[in-house]
Amino acid sequence: MATSKDVARLAGVSHTTVSRAFRNDPKVKPATRQRIMKIAEELGYTPNQVASNLRSQKTRTVGLIISFGFNPFFLEITHTLETELASNGYRLLIAFDEADPDRQWNILQSLSSAQVNSILFTPLYRDADQKNRLHSWMKHSPIHFLQLIAEDFDDFPSFSFDDNLGAYLGTRHLLSQGHRNILMVGGTNRVEGYTRAFEEIGCRPAYPYQNLSSESREQNFEKIKAAILSQKPSAVFAIAYDMNYLAYEVLLKLNLRVPEDISFLAFDDDRWLQLLGISVIGHPIQALSGSIVREILSYEVGDEVYPSSTSFKPFLIERNSVLSI
Repeated sequence: MATSKDVARLAGVSHTTVSRAFRNDPKVKPATRQRIMKIAEELGYTPNQVASNLRSQKTRTVGLIISFGFNPFFLEITHTLETELASNGYRLLIAFDEADPDRQWNILQSLSSAQVNSILFTPLYRDADQKNRLHSWMKHSPIHFLQLIAEDFDDFPSFSFDDNLGAYLGTRHLLSQGHRNILMVGGTNRVEGYTRAFEEIGCRPAYPYQNLSSESREQNFEKIKAAILSQKPSAVFAIAYDMNYLAYEVLLKLNLRVPEDISFLAFDDDRWLQLLGISVIGHPIQALSGSIVREILSYEVGDEVYPSSTSFKPFLIERNSVLSI
């Protein structure tokens, strides 16, 4: 089996120059690198990058744990991160914890054993004891931890979106189009923005929000259906990715046309929403990913990095699903 020393001998360069050529080091002249790569290809030589990285304790590898694997929103973040990290010579290891704290803990141990340099994840725990155990382990680990769409630990950097601002922008848009009977469906983490928009015009929401985060899909479907039939809202605002499709499915089941019979606004921009011309609250995913990559690279080159909480502002994308009344 050919070695880097064989390549160096035939190319008339040092062993160090061969290593630098495979790292795309700018100190290696283009003509020299081309000669080295040609000889390496002829010999069938490829560098043992894993062994090299382990010797230097820099695997140039980032772990990403995704808690909501079927959410296109997180898949888009993943794709953007992988592209930007790869362009800087880093690998991205991806794992799915299915929103299970125990599964996430096992993945964290596995990534730690693989000597990744950074881990990006949404911390999960069932109680205070689990949270404290996770926090203590993170503090004593040499790994660089980053929180994705979470701000659970102040002493670790976090990257999130201002969800309440998104709910506020969406509700304000519906109110500006004359809607007052607005049915909001989803979890509780975006209710503040919904109620704030109503307060600004001096009134209360006609209906309480529908908290559907802990129900099964079938139960949520029936709950949304019952709310629409009983409350007869002029607009539905779905504030969670999994509620977008479910709420729209209910509207189809009830033979309600959007926007002729009822207006519809969604959270997180997905392709099917774009195709149907649904207005949404979008998020600056490129900005989020770019900020995460800069944080990782700064840490990797030894720059002093201080824990920070970075929140990105969502924005309204108007299409054709909200009717002015």
